Order: sequence, then C-alpha cells, then structure tokens
Amino acid sequence: MYSQKEIEILREGGKKLAWILSELKNFLRVGLEVGEIENKSLSLIKEVGAKPATVGYTPAGASYPFPSSVCTSINDGVAHGISKNNRYRLKDGDVVSLDIVIQYKGLFMDICRTYGVGKVKEEDLKLIATAEEVTSEAIKNAIVDNTTEDIGQAAEKTARVYGFDTVKELGGHGVGKKIHDKPFIPNAKNLGVPIVKIKEGMVLAVEPIVTAGKWKIKTAADDYLFLTSDGKKTAQFEDTILVTKDGPEILTKLN
Repeated sequence: MYSQKEIEILREGGKKLAWILSELKNFLRVGLEVGEIENKSLSLIKEVGAKPATVGYTPAGASYPFPSSVCTSINDGVAHGISKNNRYRLKDGDVVSLDIVIQYKGLFMDICRTYGVGKVKEEDLKLIATAEEVTSEAIKNAIVDNTTEDIGQAAEKTARVYGFDTVKELGGHGVGKKIHDKPFIPNAKNLGVPIVKIKEGMVLAVEPIVTAGKWKIKTAADDYLFLTSDGKKTAQFEDTILVTKDGPEILTKLN
C-alpha cells in the first residue's frame, strides 16, 4: 500500500498539520473575522512547505470548487464552512470547528478540532469533551480485522453514553494518496453502507461528528456548509491514522 518512504512523509506531514492547527487555535479570539482565519491558514500551510488541498477541490455533487484552505464551521455548522471572505466575527461562547487538509510531498493528511471561544457554556464544553472522547474510542477500534462499522459503532455508542448522538449522513474516509479515498467510515452502525475489513497499512481519516440534538443535517445556501436540522450545536475531532499490526498510529496527534 505505502512504501516506508511514503509512511515517513505521512508522519512528517501529520506533525506539520498538527502544528498548523495548534497555531490556529491560539489565533482564535472574540471579534476575529472568519476570513482572517483563512488568511492565517494559508500563511501557515505555506510556511511548512505544504499545499492547501481543499482550495479548488470539487467533491462529488458539488456545483463549484471549494474556495478555502480551512473549513470553519460554527455552532450549528456541521462541516465544510467556507472561510474565504467570510465576514462573520467570532462571538463570546461560539463553538468553532476547524478542519484542514494539506498535501505534503504528494500525500494528503486531514485533521479537525473544535474549540470554544471566550466564555463557553458548560453544556457546550461537555459537547466538545464528548466529541474528543468519541473520536478517541473510534480510533481505538481501527485495528486489523475489525471493520469500518466497528469504528462507527464505537463512536455512536460513546456519544449516546453522554446524551449526544453522531451525524449519520457524513463519515470518515481513506486518505493519503487521495484527499478522499475508500473506504467510507460510517459514524454509526446499521446504516446500510458497504462494510470493509480494516487491514494493516491503511491510512484513514477518522472523523465522527457529535451533535447536541437530532443527527439529521441540511445544506446551507452556499451548497457546501452543512447545518444541523434543529439548530443545535455540533463538535468534531478528526485525526489521520496509519493502521499498523500493533494498532492505530495517530499521524496528526497534537502535543
């Protein structure tokens, strides 16, 4: 699947991507315009010698290329929020998800984290903490001879323990040689999608999305941003992992 040289590139690129996100986390503040997050992201990606993988990328079903290097999804924004030229200013208590894909030396790495801005409600802090645990439990199940559904079942089960749920219409995916590759990784069980056995050497983006309300989503007017159908907040943690015989290796781990 991947040569040793490619694995080293993935490890190197994963560390660079984690650094980029940690810098963006420190950049967030009340009053910050979302468009400034995009400008900062582009600058950081250039600084590490990578390329912004999502700029100009047209996913299946999209009517035009995605314009941003970082997806900034706020509060009831589930995923794919466009940052470029976005004039929204972050407010006290906003819940902000930053999702970035870079191309480094020809290979792709993907990461997402959710952060609270300013004074955040206790219920929203619980949502964010749960999303982190949900992804951790999902990754633990990304082991040889398990299936993609085992990953999704672990995510859904963990979220429900805390009174939340996982978004069902979106999921994780293969990454590395392509920005989106097979297999699709569901964020729950019994969704009727193809179930794939996990094999050593797979590079996967594990990215369950946790919602405080109903799991159904809708599409915003820009055809990219997904929103919760009931206006409730969401949170997401995502990492790129390498499946090894000894378990999952997190390539985008933040220090």
